[in-house]
Amino acid sequence: MPITTRRTVLAGAAASLAAPSLAHAQSWPEGRQITLLVPFPAGGGTDVVARVIADRLGAITKGRFIVENRPGGGGSIGYLAATRAPPDGLTVMLTSSAVATMPFLYPSKGYEPLRDLMPVSMVAAAPSLLCVGPSVSARTLADFVAEARKRPGELTYASAGIGSGLHLSAELFNKLAGLSIKHVPYKGAALATGDLLGGRIDMIVDNLPSVRPLVEGGKLRALGITSRGRSKLAPEVPPIADVVPDYEFVAWFGVYLPAKAPAGMAEALHAALAQVSASPDIQERTAVLGIEVSATSPAEFRAFMEADMAKWGRLVKELGISADG
Repeated sequence: MPITTRRTVLAGAAASLAAPSLAHAQSWPEGRQITLLVPFPAGGGTDVVARVIADRLGAITKGRFIVENRPGGGGSIGYLAATRAPPDGLTVMLTSSAVATMPFLYPSKGYEPLRDLMPVSMVAAAPSLLCVGPSVSARTLADFVAEARKRPGELTYASAGIGSGLHLSAELFNKLAGLSIKHVPYKGAALATGDLLGGRIDMIVDNLPSVRPLVEGGKLRALGITSRGRSKLAPEVPPIADVVPDYEFVAWFGVYLPAKAPAGMAEALHAALAQVSASPDIQERTAVLGIEVSATSPAEFRAFMEADMAKWGRLVKELGISADG
């Protein structure tokens, strides 16, 4: 199955702005306080996205969205809280693309997000940069790939831990480019970046806000961006796919209701999210964070998740990765 691109899935996003307004949708608890669950700590990317959109959602729905962080277990604690919440619309979850890899990284837990939750909308996406440090002489991605092929198993890349986005994005690069760059996991991206700057690690695939200042300061070289095409967030960096066909990795953020919530409730919430994502000031605020906002319909989001889960499920199985225990 070919890798489904975010661009393809979002092709209908403009049309989704015409979704029924909240005034005409049924089953939405207008004027109420809504808990917006975030399965990660305050201050992280998922939390920031949630807080950027929460106030605007409250204004549109005439209610109040309260962000509640439920960190722990790689996102599983917040995930389980969302699945067990009453399907009355008073509990909504906003989480990252980690939800698409949980079933494969924690197979014993029985996570099935498309069964346990009702996808409402993808609300934002964030590309990463493939960067190399002072230990690498290559100035272009093509030169780096050529160097890695000549030195199989010698070059290294850092990640924030097994199963993290930094890990899987680099392994996808390894697979599609036919390389064997060695994985060195760290307990967090900050420690990994330090060794990259010190020349002890050769490569990292990390989000824009983390590495862009180092690239602009000349301490790292950005050889490619992980989006399928050039991104307006970093238009000067060519896509990795120009050298490694079919490569794409974009961290995304999505909104969910409990699985048994009425379908009309999901459509109503999506209509509000579409209004939020169309706001110029919201787009400007998130662009500074290396994030693009959007709003896909529930059907589009479910289709995207099915393709994304199939893609990462195959890779995790091939690599034999497991975070259980």
